[in-house]
Amino acid sequence: MKYKKIIIQNNKELDRFFNKNKKYEDFIKYTINKNTINLIKEKPYKIKTCRGLKYEGKTIYEYKISYNKFLEWRVAYIYKDDEIIIFFISNIIIKNEFLKLLSNVRGVSK
Repeated sequence: MKYKKIIIQNNKELDRFFNKNKKYEDFIKYTINKNTINLIKEKPYKIKTCRGLKYEGKTIYEYKISYNKFLEWRVAYIYKDDEIIIFFISNIIIKNEFLKLLSNVRGVSK
């Protein structure tokens, strides 16, 4: 499938995240918009599912963005038609802790 559009959702979780990470907001958004589709095509082994969690009835996928070797974020997204919808980003990079946090997001179900 060919994905045409990346959408960074406008929601409370992302608003909170970007308020706490204002210094890196432009870098994160640029990296998501520039690299997500290429990452899916060229390095699918870096994309993981979020064990049994769904958002709006769709399987959730996640990957990491690195700023440097000391600073990373996990990005959660779904596929919807020909769009990739980013709905959650976190500084928590330990997968189990990230999944706990993600499971509390509005719209996420098991």
